[in-house]
Amino acid sequence: MKRKGKEFREPKKFLCPYGFTLANLKAEMRAIWENNVKEWKIEFTYPLSFIRQSVEPLIFLLPFIVYGLVLIGGRYSDSLMSLVGTGDIVTYIFTGYIIMGFIGTSVWAMGFGIRKEQWYGTFESIYVTPTSRISLVLGMALHSVVHQGISVFFEFLVIYAIFGLALRIEGILPALGILALMMLALCGFGLFVSSLALVLKEGWIISEGLYSVLMILSPVAYPLTVLPSIAQQMSKVFPTAPALIGMRSFLIENYTPEVMGNVFLHLLALDLAWIIFGVMIFYATDVYIRKRGTLGKY
Repeated sequence: MKRKGKEFREPKKFLCPYGFTLANLKAEMRAIWENNVKEWKIEFTYPLSFIRQSVEPLIFLLPFIVYGLVLIGGRYSDSLMSLVGTGDIVTYIFTGYIIMGFIGTSVWAMGFGIRKEQWYGTFESIYVTPTSRISLVLGMALHSVVHQGISVFFEFLVIYAIFGLALRIEGILPALGILALMMLALCGFGLFVSSLALVLKEGWIISEGLYSVLMILSPVAYPLTVLPSIAQQMSKVFPTAPALIGMRSFLIENYTPEVMGNVFLHLLALDLAWIIFGVMIFYATDVYIRKRGTLGKY
């Protein structure tokens, strides 16, 4: 473009991946929020489905607790006490199952959310808008995190009423801090899963596989010390294992972490690594599918 005989160039904008700038940060935050609101509107349109999704985590939790009670012949286990310093299997499993739900949030909500947009027939139209594609994925994740938080609160009320829970009240705030750090790393992991869904289309297959791997490497219903040494080392790569160890250290009386070290520093390092890795892979995948012209393929 020229103006009065001179070449006119638009000022350059310093962009982060996916169009993020300080100028449009507020707009991107609004897009994340509105995408979250959209998901809630869809859920409330089908109240029976919403109720099912809220109660379902409790139904999945109860077999873990019942199996534990039956296998050890009561609520308290001497073997568990020798391994982690507490023998209360109900409290131990409940605190682990909290993380299990948020694992599903990162893997399913972010990876499978793209697949849902394909089902609705709206994926292509929203994906080519000026809004950052990462904002679209994070909006789905925000909805699922809030939904999972509601489910966890409901689980807590029911389990507390039936079995009682020996939790340290003063440890709730630092445990929530650890949970927040874990969720940041899981967002990066979720972006990685979303990129796989863009390429493979049937993303639920990958989501199911990765979910199973994370469940094995996370001490949800058993201590890490019962796993082979190589599995214990692999668990350090994912945020769920150190987060569970840290949360239980604050929430359960006399709990002894299986893995020593600074949990907060470990999680901060994993946050940085997984967020950078997830954004880079998502960006590279976005470029790849646009060049190939496969965005609209189902």
